[in-house]
Amino acid sequence: MNITDLDDKIIMRAREQNTDWLQLARRYEDEFWSDLKHLNVCAPDVKLRVTEHIPAILRFVQTLVDKGFAYVTADGSIYFQTSKYKRYGKLQKVVIEPATEPLAKSDKRHPADFALWKASKAGEPYWTCPEVGNGRPGWHIECSTLASHLFGSGLDFHAGGLDLRFPHHENEETQSCCYHDVDDWVTHWLHTGQLHLEGQTHKMSKSLKNTITITELLQEYSADEFRMLCLLTHYRSVIEYGPEAMATARNVLRKFSSFFNDVKAHVDGLKPATYDSTSTENLLMNLAKTRTSVQQCLNNDFNTATSVLALGELASSVQRLINSGDQGGSTPIGSSNVGAVLAVSEYIRGELSAFGLESLNKHSSNASTSGAAQSFEQLVEAIVSSRTEVRSRAMASKNAELFQVCDLLRDCLKLSCVEIKDHGKTSSWSLQERRSK
Repeated sequence: MNITDLDDKIIMRAREQNTDWLQLARRYEDEFWSDLKHLNVCAPDVKLRVTEHIPAILRFVQTLVDKGFAYVTADGSIYFQTSKYKRYGKLQKVVIEPATEPLAKSDKRHPADFALWKASKAGEPYWTCPEVGNGRPGWHIECSTLASHLFGSGLDFHAGGLDLRFPHHENEETQSCCYHDVDDWVTHWLHTGQLHLEGQTHKMSKSLKNTITITELLQEYSADEFRMLCLLTHYRSVIEYGPEAMATARNVLRKFSSFFNDVKAHVDGLKPATYDSTSTENLLMNLAKTRTSVQQCLNNDFNTATSVLALGELASSVQRLINSGDQGGSTPIGSSNVGAVLAVSEYIRGELSAFGLESLNKHSSNASTSGAAQSFEQLVEAIVSSRTEVRSRAMASKNAELFQVCDLLRDCLKLSCVEIKDHGKTSSWSLQERRSK
């Protein structure tokens, strides 16, 4: 991942706060890594800072000058000459008209030309360029150089916000194609939609004072609930953040959690399904169809929204089957369709895990737990077992007061994020994610 720890905005903000620009950049970087961690975003394998690769950037710039794609101005700045690249505008169609008159307060030959190296100004950080003197790199060249350092003359994927498509990504692609002598530097561009507050037409922006910090977000919702909101929206579309959209994301996540809890109860013999000789075959057929459907959705411009809906429909079909046993008699677990149910469950868990939904992974029976967590689970298990015994006596004697005691105990445990589900004469429990308010 490229870390832009030097640009015009950082310099300007450091002046406003009367602080060192590099210290400010490191502070922002630390906040960024902290936010990613709290959102359960995996850290990149490689992190490259612009300020640590200035010599490589200078070599990149000089190569473009030597090839005739860039020119030096009187003040020592270096600009890329867009007219030299005939495919300029490949990401977003632009029409470059010939410059009819000199640009005011600039030595640029054309308004579309962009800075590769900016001449030093008073009070700004600078590095020495042997050919033209002191200065600092432009924004676009920083990203091209660092990405080329790792991937060379070709990238399979390059992602960023839709607002970066032009001019930033256009200029990246242009200068990189010229540097590497290739027709296309990036094979696939992924431009993501912007985040809006519900009911607003403008993206979140500090200048508009309509932003929500990650800390504020996580005071109301979990990281997985926000991730589900993103999954339910096509990556190129605007995401509307607000109570209604987050409630939808939360409900979808809860449905999957309920599915995994029901599967565990079914496998444990607490709610075996009524035996149906065709149920196993039908489940496996639905599983195969869903696999194909999900793969087609992801192949079709990474359509996660339709993929999640398909997984939800598969989960609902399994729940209808295994919950049918609550309505009447059931057969021994050995003669039911546990194998097919487990196959569906593990497939759905694997897909959701690939989408980065951490909370659903915690339900895995293979998850390791600490000594304290094991003691807590043993305590809850003992409480639930005692409640089950009381509930059995209430059912046998039809004692309303005992039923009220069971309900009270269930509600008390729910306050501690322990959810109890009753299945005829037995009960199961699961931990729910705690939310801070």
